[in-house]
Amino acid sequence: MTIGQLAKTVNVNIQTVRYYERIGLIDRPDISESGYRMYSERAVDVLRFIRHAKDMGFSLKQISELFSLNNNEYNTCSNVKKLAEEKVYDINKKIASLDLMRKEILSLISLCEEKRDDSICPILDVLGFEGRR
Repeated sequence: MTIGQLAKTVNVNIQTVRYYERIGLIDRPDISESGYRMYSERAVDVLRFIRHAKDMGFSLKQISELFSLNNNEYNTCSNVKKLAEEKVYDINKKIASLDLMRKEILSLISLCEEKRDDSICPILDVLGFEGRR
């Protein structure tokens, strides 16, 4: 299949396919006699794997690590599990950070609700915004 067919099948941009090819995530395709790049069904599987892993929050570097673990005959599931556990740790850190931001913003909102007049907004005051238009 051509690059356009591949991209459409997996619902990615053609430039994305080219980029993944450049960085080595997908194999370089065979070139047809007419000069078209011809991708195999394996390319579809690889692109679907990449999309799914990205949807789960894995970076392209981590996805590359997953590929190398998959292609290593001495690999054990514990190596893949370790990478997944690292991802869960990163996700938990992001959740904690987002929760802290949420609490701070809710606290600022409550300052606005307590305010009785329309003078300086407490949120802008706390954020350090001093200018008025």
